[in-house]
Amino acid sequence: MERNTDIHGTEPNGPATPKTIGGAAEPAGAVPPEKGGRVRGRLVSGWRFTRHLLEMVVAMMAGMGVFGLALAVLGEPPGYANLLVRYGVMGAFMAAPMVAWMRYRGHSWSDGGEMTAAMLVPMLAPVALVELGVAVPGLSEGTLMMLSHVAMIAGMVALMVYRFERYAHRPGGHRA
Repeated sequence: MERNTDIHGTEPNGPATPKTIGGAAEPAGAVPPEKGGRVRGRLVSGWRFTRHLLEMVVAMMAGMGVFGLALAVLGEPPGYANLLVRYGVMGAFMAAPMVAWMRYRGHSWSDGGEMTAAMLVPMLAPVALVELGVAVPGLSEGTLMMLSHVAMIAGMVALMVYRFERYAHRPGGHRA
């Protein structure tokens, strides 16, 4: 009977395992990083990250549709002439279905609150500047809709990058 020994002639703690040229054992069927395993992992993470962002944007667009319908049927709410009220109500209509979708996908309430803040704060910042009459080149009530939405998406992407592991990988409780 042959004994398994290491290079120093002593008995190892476990059974002998086949070694590769580099000295590390590889499980059967594993793709080494040089052969595309790492690249595939990054592609999958990038897809999950992008898919999560797109899903949130679709949910927000659904909220905007409901908002538009509510405006058409019920009319403008009190104070709607104020830009902060207008954009705040619009943000609430976008945030509610976004958070609902995040909850469906397994995210916590705190994740939803954090994403709502990351969405609304950058969106309302240029609105506040216009409402206060601060002169900023290129920022007017006419350009506000586009700029505030770009700021909103940028805020969401910034949070997602900051919490990349949460939004690009499938943690145990999150649905694919």
